Amino acid sequence: MPSSFTGAEKRRMAWLILKAGKQSMAGDRDVDTIDPRVKAEMERIEARGEARGEAEVAALRSRLQQARTAAANAKATMRAASGKDRAEARRQMHDHERAARRIEADLRRYR
Repeated sequence: MPSSFTGAEKRRMAWLILKAGKQSMAGDRDVDTIDPRVKAEMERIEARGEARGEAEVAALRSRLQQARTAAANAKATMRAASGKDRAEARRQMHDHERAARRIEADLRRYR
C-alpha cells in the first residue's frame, strides 16, 4: 500500500515507536504493556498516510494517462504534417513522452 507521511508525522511516529519500545522493555515479556493510546495514535497516523498516498497515486496515474494521450495526439499530428509543423509536433511528442517517463518514475516510488 502506498503511504505518504509529512515530516511532522514521521517525527511523531518515531517518538511513538521509542515510547512503545520503552514501555515494552519496562513490562513483562509475555504481556502487552504498550499503552493503547500510543497504538491508537500510531494507527491514526498510518491511516492518514495511506489515504494521502493513495490519493497521490491516483493523481499521478491520471497525469500519466493525460501525458500518454497528449503524446499520441502529437504523434498523429506529426504523421499528418510536413515541414516545420512536423518538426514542432515531433518536439511536442518528445516533451510529452519525457513527461510520461518522469511520472512513471514518480509512481515507482510508491511501490
